[in-house]
Amino acid sequence: MGFFDSFKGSRPAINNESILIVRGRSRKVIPISEFDAKLTEIGEILGGKEVDADSDKIAEILKSGDKHIKASEANASDVDDHGFIRMKEEMESMGLVVAYKVFELPGFDVVIAIWEDRNEIPPLYVEVTVSESEA
Repeated sequence: MGFFDSFKGSRPAINNESILIVRGRSRKVIPISEFDAKLTEIGEILGGKEVDADSDKIAEILKSGDKHIKASEANASDVDDHGFIRMKEEMESMGLVVAYKVFELPGFDVVIAIWEDRNEIPPLYVEVTVSESEA
């Protein structure tokens, strides 16, 4: 959240012993052409191994995160294995540009998603999920 200067107004959407999801927004604007590079830079800072968006590993990470969410959210529905792709398509149909990356760290999986207006008008939205790995 600090990397994108999005601490102010950020809040945990879910916070339990196995998963933390934090959402925030920043007045900062990142050129859309730099989204991928910025996400890659965060992964390097974290020391994470990037997971390919089309890999089977994404479904495993989603299912693991879903299990952690259900541990504290009684009304949570089942995860959509193609949720990242569907979310991106829906947000882009509303005039937003979305980028995300998934990183594996020892004992944890991290998903970082950012989005902003396609005309690069603030705010920049940031969502970070840190989930205990089951592997």
